[in-house]
Amino acid sequence: MTTGRSTIKNRQATKRWLAPAARCAIPLLMAGMALPAAAHNKNAYVANEIDNTVSVIDTVTNTVTATVPVGANPLGIAVSPNGFGVYVANALDNTVSVIDAATNAVTAMVPVQNTPVAVAVSPDGSDVYVANANENTVSVIDTATNAVVATVPVGSAPFSIAVSPNGARVYTGNTGDNTVSVINARTNEVVATVPVGNTPSGLGIGPLGARVYVANAGSNNVSVIDAFTNKVTATLTAGNGAEAVATSPIGLPVYVSNSVDNTVSVINPLTKNVIATVSVENTPQSIAVSDSTGRVYVANAGSNTVSVINPYTNKVIATVNVGSVPAAVATQPQW
Repeated sequence: MTTGRSTIKNRQATKRWLAPAARCAIPLLMAGMALPAAAHNKNAYVANEIDNTVSVIDTVTNTVTATVPVGANPLGIAVSPNGFGVYVANALDNTVSVIDAATNAVTAMVPVQNTPVAVAVSPDGSDVYVANANENTVSVIDTATNAVVATVPVGSAPFSIAVSPNGARVYTGNTGDNTVSVINARTNEVVATVPVGNTPSGLGIGPLGARVYVANAGSNNVSVIDAFTNKVTATLTAGNGAEAVATSPIGLPVYVSNSVDNTVSVINPLTKNVIATVSVENTPQSIAVSDSTGRVYVANAGSNTVSVINPYTNKVIATVNVGSVPAAVATQPQW
């Protein structure tokens, strides 16, 4: 551990303070057209909270190939579905950095509301959704203009955000009131508020969008929401400090990073059983799954590393050194 225990305590204190308050590659290939370089990069992107940088990991070699300066205190990161754009939520300067994945250069800084901590991109790449924890809002950014086109009031202290596979719904995990807000993406209005477990810190949606998984760090479990009824239909046991959740490309298993245990729980959502527990490094905060290889990437905030898990063996196959306090990780679509 290179950051020291005090750095992690500061991060946890900051979180407590906040709480109160169309895939195009196949047609192009068939037409014999060359794809832009970004579509072939096969990268993972890591937001480093203390360094104010993004580490770019080549997922073929599991090495850092670039480090990109962004805004202050980056806590959230997402990649556009075509792999060309990377969006970073900078909590301390109330901006979203837009990175061109082909050049690893920041091309825009978009002002949003107070304390943006999480970000997600619509399936068609037209909109970016930003959870503003200290405003209890979601900013909607038009990616064509890099301008905010709507602001949606949600629950208290939204700390995570996700978009359904069809783009119709946006979900926020609200750590201040232990709920999930459901937003109609067409009207930008909240259509449901779903009570979940304590401190819902992470969200994941199955590939068909039928289930929404909510990692509850304060109750060490995962709430499963039926997306058709907006009701919790199951609760899955995870490890201590269930911080983030992600699903595999086929919808099972479900992976949960446990920030207190320094583990990842591998859960079968059909049987509701933990089928494996994978030890990673210190304070795993964020988790992402490659949509093509199924490999699992875990950002370990207390060790300044990313653990790479083989989904077939549930073993760590690589540990990648990144920047200081990696708070979030996202993978690039791999055609």
